[in-house]
Amino acid sequence: MGGSNQVSIIVFAGIFILAIFALPIIREQRWYKKLLFYYFPKYLVPLTPGLKPINVYYKKLTPEERKRFEWRVYYFITSTDIEFRQFKATQLINYNAARYLIASVATQISIFLSEDCYDAFHKIIIYPDKYYSPITGQYHKGETNPGAGYIVLSWNSLNSGFANNSDGINLLMHELAHALWLENKLFDYELFEAGALENYEQTAAIELEKMAASDQHFFRRYAMANKEEFFAVAVENFFERPAEFSTTLPELYATLVNLFKQDPVKLYAPRT
Repeated sequence: MGGSNQVSIIVFAGIFILAIFALPIIREQRWYKKLLFYYFPKYLVPLTPGLKPINVYYKKLTPEERKRFEWRVYYFITSTDIEFRQFKATQLINYNAARYLIASVATQISIFLSEDCYDAFHKIIIYPDKYYSPITGQYHKGETNPGAGYIVLSWNSLNSGFANNSDGINLLMHELAHALWLENKLFDYELFEAGALENYEQTAAIELEKMAASDQHFFRRYAMANKEEFFAVAVENFFERPAEFSTTLPELYATLVNLFKQDPVKLYAPRT
């Protein structure tokens, strides 16, 4: 009888010790965070949204989609290390609002895709302005490094992307698009449906040929660099100026609608 009690105590102690060590790991699991978010929200630190363009997108969503949006923003912020480097104390920046902005844009792009989006990129580094990259030996406004799992951004360039919402130039969207493309191509995340991706790539290849043969195009010339840059520029235009995009390049726009499982033109259309 005494031996049985000793065994029970040892087993209980083992489970208790295992729980102590496992708890920090469990807290970082997506399923655990999701459980808290949907069923025990009072145990979470609330996030404060703070950007008008993103709020416009958010307000156009259905109640169910808004909840999904909020969840994915929360998970992105709590699972991604967003670090600000070389900022002076005199630079008055609301870092929490900046983190929310980044998470909101990532969610806007990927809300109807797999929750695995951006899992390969665990760190976002932000510099005040253009920064020197020891890897390329050049100064950059932004880059996406799949090997290190980093996305690096210039704060000034990031902000300028939201100063004009109709020019199809948005550094944050551009680099986040690169991240999705690389996850799908290099890490085999299967974020996009195979058929939708194939249709996009075929249409994009045709459009790249047209760009090479003409000086006039809806996209800026930088899109001609390669198919990866073309995709990133296409994503910028898809979310920043969808009406003009759909009118000028309807076939390409349609492939992105299928790829991202959303249509910004219909989303922003006035409700009757």
